[in-house]
Amino acid sequence: MFDLFSLKGKTALLTGGTNGIGLGMAQGLVGADLDHLILTYRSEGPLQKTIDILKQINPNVKIDGVYADFLKGTEEELVESIYTQALEKAGKIDILINNAGINYRRAFKTYPQNEFDEVMRVNLNIPVKLTQKVVNHMDDNGIKGSIIFTGSLCSFQGGIDSSAYAITKGGIKLFTASVSNEFSKKGIRVNCIAPGYISTNMTEVFDPEFSDGLINRIPMGRWGNEKDFQGPAVFLASDASGYITGETLVVDGGWMNF
Repeated sequence: MFDLFSLKGKTALLTGGTNGIGLGMAQGLVGADLDHLILTYRSEGPLQKTIDILKQINPNVKIDGVYADFLKGTEEELVESIYTQALEKAGKIDILINNAGINYRRAFKTYPQNEFDEVMRVNLNIPVKLTQKVVNHMDDNGIKGSIIFTGSLCSFQGGIDSSAYAITKGGIKLFTASVSNEFSKKGIRVNCIAPGYISTNMTEVFDPEFSDGLINRIPMGRWGNEKDFQGPAVFLASDASGYITGETLVVDGGWMNF
């Protein structure tokens, strides 16, 4: 049974993996005996801190970083840089996790166009283009891979002051379903993880009173944390989910069912 969850011999490319949900995913992957992990990063400090954490879990895993500032350069240049660097370091990609994301909470009436465009770029445009690169790599090389996106409760609900974010996360959910249909027969699975309210740097901006009130709406009675994403990431990346594709796995403490 444990062999179903093993990632031995696999290489994973994970964007946004040096903190929060992405760090939790990375911890799960290396704990499942992943061979090689490639992380995108913007500064050396957080990258090295992440590597130190992951090496404590699995000292044998190989970890490389590829520099990527998702708000600089053209989308095409950035995607090409990430993809090229990853292949130079690893030679192949078995698992792609598109986790990097941003949000600006603004009322739509006054939402600055440049910020709206940035959310679209980071959360939707770049993941779509990177997926196209990687899925072609998998197809061309006969890799029966796994592609995972990070969605949101906003993949299902509109949220408040989150119009740009909701567009991107709703789009990711439907993109997951659409692309999975195209590549299922190739043995390439495409799924999505939709977090609920999770304690990360993105949710630190919430008003404390609002944050505390949310707990009463969560059946499990707590906010999620990075550790809650170790298992889901391993499950969707491994053979344990070998007959699952096009799905969005909600990790929300029961919020959507309440």
